Amino acid sequence: FSLSHKEIAKSIRDLGFEVYLSVDEFSWSKRTQPNLIRRDIIKMSIADEFNLYVFPRDVSVNIANPTDLKVLCDTFESSDVHIVIGSDVILNASAYRKEVIPYSIQTLSHVIFERHAQVYSNIENERLEANVQSLQRDVVRLVLPPQFEQISSTQIRNYIDQNRDISDLIDPLAQKYIYARGLYQREPQFKEMITTKSVRVEIVDRITPELIEELVTTTVDGFKPDRIALEKLVERRNPRAIVLRSIKDHNNIIAFSIFHWLRSSNVYVEFKDEHVAEYILKNSVGRILVIDAMIVSKRYSFSDPEQMILTETLAFCLSKDYSYSIVNAIEGAVTSPALHDLFDLHGFEKIEEKTSGEAIYAVEMSSPCTLNLDARTVLKEPLRSNTNVHDAVIRSRKRLQKAISKLFPGHLVLSFDRTMLYENMIKKISEVNGVPTTPTHPRKLGDAMCVPFGAIFKRWVLPNTVTKSLHTERFFSPDVQSYEIQAYPYYLDILNQVKRIKSFDRPVILVDDLLNKGYRVKAIEPLITNAGIEIERVVVGIMSGRGKSILENQNIPVDSAYFIPRLKVWFNESLLYPFLGGDTLWRGVIPTRNIIPSINQILPYTSPDYISGSSMKSVYELSEVCIENSIDILKVLEEEYQYLHENSLTLSHLGEVLISPRFPDRGEKISYDMSQKSSDYLKNDLEQLRRLKKYVNKESMIK
Repeated sequence: FSLSHKEIAKSIRDLGFEVYLSVDEFSWSKRTQPNLIRRDIIKMSIADEFNLYVFPRDVSVNIANPTDLKVLCDTFESSDVHIVIGSDVILNASAYRKEVIPYSIQTLSHVIFERHAQVYSNIENERLEANVQSLQRDVVRLVLPPQFEQISSTQIRNYIDQNRDISDLIDPLAQKYIYARGLYQREPQFKEMITTKSVRVEIVDRITPELIEELVTTTVDGFKPDRIALEKLVERRNPRAIVLRSIKDHNNIIAFSIFHWLRSSNVYVEFKDEHVAEYILKNSVGRILVIDAMIVSKRYSFSDPEQMILTETLAFCLSKDYSYSIVNAIEGAVTSPALHDLFDLHGFEKIEEKTSGEAIYAVEMSSPCTLNLDARTVLKEPLRSNTNVHDAVIRSRKRLQKAISKLFPGHLVLSFDRTMLYENMIKKISEVNGVPTTPTHPRKLGDAMCVPFGAIFKRWVLPNTVTKSLHTERFFSPDVQSYEIQAYPYYLDILNQVKRIKSFDRPVILVDDLLNKGYRVKAIEPLITNAGIEIERVVVGIMSGRGKSILENQNIPVDSAYFIPRLKVWFNESLLYPFLGGDTLWRGVIPTRNIIPSINQILPYTSPDYISGSSMKSVYELSEVCIENSIDILKVLEEEYQYLHENSLTLSHLGEVLISPRFPDRGEKISYDMSQKSSDYLKNDLEQLRRLKKYVNKESMIK
């Protein structure tokens, strides 16, 4: 709320109006601060003025919704309600292009503010005047004084990033409030558009000679897959294939895998090795998958294609009820050292080394763990794209994957690359909404709106789709024994957020990362249904059989990028790392800064009881790795921040690099020194954890 906004409100008040200021919740492409923070800023800015009021938060007013406008007029039934609007809104807002019906925006009186500095083309001027002429009630046209015209939200944000005085742009009290809470730090005004990354996943049920010809030209460091070996494999086993293609590069192959179903009765025939056959028959349960080849081309600049093809292959086979996987590659058909490392990180155990130099790996996959690789998504630009930060996340990720694989040795840990998760979910959502996956010009929006109610797509806009987040959060009790789904700190309560979604007057596509126990969707679905909002579909990244049955029993259509019938335990990379992520710990008081007291579900912050059936030693090692990884990433962030801004990345500046900065809750009346670095605090936590090591080892020896 700048001084120009205040001047507009005062000018209207001086004409004899009673002025109510409403916090806009319908500019869905803008990256705004939470509603309650913006309300506080408005209250401070108008505290010294009479007849200026903040409009109640419980009343939703979307100027494109005649039902909302009728409620507004009925609220002031004895008055002539005027809508205050900028000329740019009159020119561009779709509400002014709709048919005139009772209580549509054209039937209300208007106060229109114009800027001298705003220059329109002749065509735009004609359209503006036509829209103004279509208004059926009184119209008052005003112009801002020149000294206020130059104030813009972009200028204010830039000054905040530079830590400059903004008292000439906004009210001094509001300035103090913003700087004291670390708001608007490195925060762009608009959400970024997220589109598909031009990767197409092709499921091949029958491998043709033409595909074999294409596969053998997929070179890896000068190596070409053996044509004769592939032809014999196709002839004997009739395998399937998964092919990843680069759409931007003429559909050329990025990576591919070939696999087939193995009957238990054919294990000896398949391996011709008594030791290997006995091991498989002893450990396998259900349908057996054999991976015959996995080739990755290095010609393309896709991040971690090895992870992409391995995840796509295993996730597809899990959805087909395979419960045991063996890697038994034909000669030279798994050539990438990175793939061999990934087998180890995903829980595969080496059964035997083959004379060809390849090895036979096996993993039990009936009830896998999943790991959502989302650490970089919590970072702000430019550090999110920084090479050194990227390298720190990758090396930390490998340590984390290894630690998780030790929780349940021999059982699959399925890691989901965020790029492929986005890719598949955008396609699903766009298909439901009947729109392309890339922006159209001119823009044509689908009928349904996308409503993310978890972390995924929270700060993004999907192509050709109205995208409005429902800001929810898990609030744990101080003893971490229970939690509730509530509104994210400083946002409107969930019921009022649902009212805003209702005002868009569109069916909704609900979106989340994961659907397993369904606590979050159970909390919001009754509110959405009671508001009369049609749920077109629920689309999630990863869905378990349990989660699917929960929604199907309620007759709610549901789809997912990946389906895991039986899910042992799931991890989000970012939630495991202190300061980078976590769940809110609620002590009944909203935090005074933009850094949220949280709990990470690892030692020494709490007992990770959700990891059942694993040894205490492996849980301890996972916790140790998580804190070490967080220190590693934060130290690199601190070094790069120092280089970019010539300033230390202390807790008070953490909001400049993290979208939702957090700190581990240490107890009531125990606070952090905001002038210290988060990595230094984590070193203390690591020391505290290591004090438990002897006890953990003792318990493991007793067992």
